[in-house]
Amino acid sequence: MEAALVAAAAKRIFALIEEQAGHHVNLVRGAEEEVRKLGQELNTIRFVLEDAEIRRFQDKSINTWFWKLRQTCYEIEDILDEWKYALLKLHKAPPKQKVCSFIPSSSCLCFKKVAARHEIANKILNVKARLDEILEEANKYGFKINEPTAYPLPEFGRDQSTSFINTEEIRGRGRDGETLVDKLMGNGSSQEESGIQVLSIVGVGGLGKTTLAQLVYNHSRVKGSFDPRIWICVSDPFDRAAITKGILESIEKGSSQGADQLDELLKRLREHIEGKKFLLVLDDVWTEDRRNWEFLRNCLGCGGAGSKILVTTRSERVAETMGKSEIFRPGQLSDDDCWLILCRTAGLERNEVEIFVDIGKEIAEKCRGLPLAATTLGGILCFKRNLREWKNVLNDEIWEMQEAEDEIFRPLLMSYKELSPTQKQCFSYCAAFPKDFEIKVERLIGNWMALGYLGSNSDDMELKGKECFDVLAMRSLFQDFNKEDNFWDEIVSCKMHDIVHDFAQYLRKSGREEAGGVEVAAEMNKSKPSQACDPSQVSNHVDEFCTLYCDGDSPPNLSNRVVRLRVLSLARCRLQGVPHEMDKLIHLRWLDLSGNELSTEDLKFIFQLYFLQILNLRKCRLEEIPNEIGNLSHLRHLNLSSNWLEELPSEIGNLEQLRHLDLEDNDDLEKLPSEIGKLNFLQTFILPLKATIQIPEALAQLTGLRKLKGFKGGSGWSKLGLLKNLNQLGFVSLRTRLDGMDLKGIVEDSRAANFSNKKHIEFLQLDFEDEMGEEGSSRMDVIDALKPHPNLRTLSILSYKGSKLPLWIVSPANQLRKVALTDCDLTSLPSFGNLPCLEELFLEGMKALKFVGREFLGITTSTNVVAFPKLKLLSFIDCGKWKEWEDITTEEEESPAFQIMPCLTTLQIVYNYDLTALPHRLLRKARSLERLKIIASYGLEHYKNKEGTGWKSISLNNPRLQIRSWTNDRDGIKIG
Repeated sequence: MEAALVAAAAKRIFALIEEQAGHHVNLVRGAEEEVRKLGQELNTIRFVLEDAEIRRFQDKSINTWFWKLRQTCYEIEDILDEWKYALLKLHKAPPKQKVCSFIPSSSCLCFKKVAARHEIANKILNVKARLDEILEEANKYGFKINEPTAYPLPEFGRDQSTSFINTEEIRGRGRDGETLVDKLMGNGSSQEESGIQVLSIVGVGGLGKTTLAQLVYNHSRVKGSFDPRIWICVSDPFDRAAITKGILESIEKGSSQGADQLDELLKRLREHIEGKKFLLVLDDVWTEDRRNWEFLRNCLGCGGAGSKILVTTRSERVAETMGKSEIFRPGQLSDDDCWLILCRTAGLERNEVEIFVDIGKEIAEKCRGLPLAATTLGGILCFKRNLREWKNVLNDEIWEMQEAEDEIFRPLLMSYKELSPTQKQCFSYCAAFPKDFEIKVERLIGNWMALGYLGSNSDDMELKGKECFDVLAMRSLFQDFNKEDNFWDEIVSCKMHDIVHDFAQYLRKSGREEAGGVEVAAEMNKSKPSQACDPSQVSNHVDEFCTLYCDGDSPPNLSNRVVRLRVLSLARCRLQGVPHEMDKLIHLRWLDLSGNELSTEDLKFIFQLYFLQILNLRKCRLEEIPNEIGNLSHLRHLNLSSNWLEELPSEIGNLEQLRHLDLEDNDDLEKLPSEIGKLNFLQTFILPLKATIQIPEALAQLTGLRKLKGFKGGSGWSKLGLLKNLNQLGFVSLRTRLDGMDLKGIVEDSRAANFSNKKHIEFLQLDFEDEMGEEGSSRMDVIDALKPHPNLRTLSILSYKGSKLPLWIVSPANQLRKVALTDCDLTSLPSFGNLPCLEELFLEGMKALKFVGREFLGITTSTNVVAFPKLKLLSFIDCGKWKEWEDITTEEEESPAFQIMPCLTTLQIVYNYDLTALPHRLLRKARSLERLKIIASYGLEHYKNKEGTGWKSISLNNPRLQIRSWTNDRDGIKIG
C-alpha cells in the first residue's frame, strides 16, 4: 500500500515545482536541488517496493522499514500542503499585497515571508535526510529492482453480482443449526436455569459462528417462540451503556433518544422485557471480566421463563466466565462444502465446474474447513480464467509461510497480494472503522479521495473510487451489502467480517511497535468511531489514519497534535460556532459539519480551508452563503441540503472542480445564479422539490451532468428543453405541471428535452402535478413526448391522471428492469409481460383499477409464449377498487409451450380489500414462486388456511411456496 503513497508524493513534488515557476516565486530558496532529489529518491524507492512487499510478511524488520517509509511520506505530504497553501494565498491575495499575503498580517510582512520560506526549506532538508536513511536501509536489505507492476482493472467475464447475491446461502451448517435450535427450544432442569440460560458458540475466527447464529436467529421455530428477539454485536471493549442502549433500540425499533445515563437505560430495559420470553444474541464477545456478565445477568433477570442468551466468541474462557453456559463447538466444514462455497463465490457456471473441479478441490483443502477462507479464495478465483492461473493460486508461496498472525490470514494475504497499490491502501484504511460498523460507501470513497489514495487533481477520482470498492467487494473483503434505494441499484453501505477487519489492522500495525509507535487500531475498536475523540486517543489515530470522527459527541481540543487531519467529522456535535483551532487544519480535504447551527461568519472561516474537496453543511440552519465560497477552488462535493437558503452567490461559479451539488429541501430557494453554467465538471445536481425555481438557461451548458433530481418543468415552471444537450444524463427525476392552458406547448417542450437520444439514461422518474381536470384527454401525449432511449433500466411514474399509457413503455425493444406506477388513474394495465428484461414491477395506489385482464400478460398467441420471462417480484399495493384478476385457460396451463412468469419468486398483495380470488392456473405456472405475501387484503384471508382448497390449488405444483400474512414479516414489504 506504501507504493501508492510514494508515487503520489513524487508526482506532487514535480507538479509543485512547475506551479511555483508559473507564479514566478520561490518558496524553497536554498533547497531547490534537495527538492528535486527528494522526488528522484521517491521514484527510486518505488522500484524496490514490489519485492519488499512480498518479503515483509516473512521478515518483521521489513515491516519497520515500511512503517518509517509510510510516516515519512505522510510528512512529505504535509510539507507539500504547506508549500501549496502558501502559493494559493499568494494567488488569492489583492494585488498590492500579493508578494507577502500568504503570511498572516504583521508589522513586517516581508520579513515573515522570508521566515516562512526558510521554514519550508528546512523541513524539506530534514525529511530528505530521513529519506536518505530509508533508502540506505533498502540497499542493506538487497531488495530486487522491478518496474512497478501495472494493475489494470479486471474484466469481469462473469456476472459481477454473483459474489454478493448468494452470500446468504449457508453450506454445511444445516445440522448444526437444527441442533442449536433444539437447545434453545428446550427448558432448563432447575429454577435458576429456567430463568435465563446461556448457550455459547465457540470456535476460531472465520469458522462461521456469526453465520450460524444468524441461521438460528431467523429460524421459524425461534421466531415463533421468542419475543422480543435482539441482536447485538459486542466486540471489544464490553461497553455496558452502549450494549444496554443497543438492546433498547432493538426492542423499540429506533433510537433511544433522551437516555444517556445507564440507570435510566436499565430502568427502561426492565420495563420492556419484564415477564417476556426473549432471545438475546451477543455476537463477537471478548470480555473475560465476570463483573460484566453479572451486570448483564442482573439487568436481564426479570425476563420470562425460557429466555435465552446466545453468545458467539473465539475464546472458551469467555464462555466459562459466564458461569453455567452450555458450549457448542461447530466443526470445520468438509472439503466438499468448501469447494461448493468456492464455486459459488467464484461464480462458476456448471460447465466450468467440470473444468476446474480437480484443481479446485485441492485449493479447497487449503481452506482448513473455514468458510471465510473459502469465500476469500473464491473472491480471488473469480478473476482467474484458466487452469494455469488456478494452479498459480494452489502453488503460491504464501501457503509455505511460517510467520502468520492467524491461520486465516494466509488466504487473505493471497487476496491482498493481487491488489494494486491503490487498492491495498484503500483496503487497509478500513481498519479506521470499528468492528461491525456500517460503512457508508459514498463516505468511504470520499475519505479515500481526501487522503490522496485515488490520486490528485484527477477528473475521475469518484469513478476510480467506485471501481476500487467494486474490486474489494468482488474479492469478498466486504459483506452485508445494503441497497436502500430499490431503483438506483447501488450499494449504499456494507460491513467487514471481523477477521477481515483484524487483517486490515494487522497491515496497519505492522512495524509500528518495532519502530516505537503506539497501537492505534485496537483503540479504535471501542464501540463507535466517535470514541476516538477521547483526547488520549486522538493524536495516535490521526497519525495513522489522518481521520477523526466525532459524530454526535463533544469535539476534542483541536490542538497542534492533530494538524495533519485530512478527514474531520463534527456532525451533530451541538457546536457553538466553529472551533477557532480549525485555522490550523490547512490539510483538511473532507469536512462534515452537518447538524450544527452555523453563522455566516463561521462559513467565512471555513471557506479559508482552501484544500477542501468535500464539504457537508446539511441542516446547519443556513440562510445565506457568503461570497467567500469562491475560495474553495478544489471543492468537488458540496452538500447544502435542508437549509433555509433563498439564493446562492454568483461566486458559486468559481468552484471549477465541483462534481456534486445538493440543494435538496431548501424550500425557500427562489433563484440560482447564471454562473452555475461555469460548473463544467458538475455531474450531480439535486434541486429542492418543493421550491419553485426558475432555472437559468445556463443549465444547458452543464453537458457533463449525469444525475439531475428535482427538476420542475411544464406550465409556469422551467423549460424542459434546457435538457436537450445534456446527453450524459443517467439519472433524471422530473416533476411536470399540466394545467391544460398550453398543453400543446408542454408537449413540444417535453419533446425538446430529447430523452430518446440520451443513450446513457438508466433511471427516469416522471412525477406529474395535474390541474387539467376531467377534460384532460391528451395527457398521454406528454409521456409520449418524454419517451426515453431503450437503454433505460428503471422507470417510475407518479400521479399520472390519464387512463392509459403510451405503447413505448411495453415495447419489447426496451431494456427495462424495474417499473413502478404510483398513484396513477389507469383503468387497465398495459402489456408489461412483453418486456423481455423486466425483473420487478410495483403497482401502488391504482385507485381506478378494477380488473387485471389477459392484456397484462401481453399474450397474442398460444404457441411458444413466454410472458414476463425475467420477472422476479410482482407487487400490488393499495389498489382499492381492484376486484378481479383474470386467469389463464386450462389449455394454456397444460401447454408446455405456454410459459408465465417462470422466474417469479415473490408476489405481494397488500391493502387490496376487494380482491377475493387469485388466478390459480396462472400461479401454478409460476413454478419458482416461493413467497406469497398477503397483508391487510381481507378478501384473500382464506388462503391462509393450508387445508383449504384455495391454498392447495395454488401450491399444487410448488411445494416450496410459503404464505406470509403478517405485517412484521422479517423480509418486509418491498415498495417501489
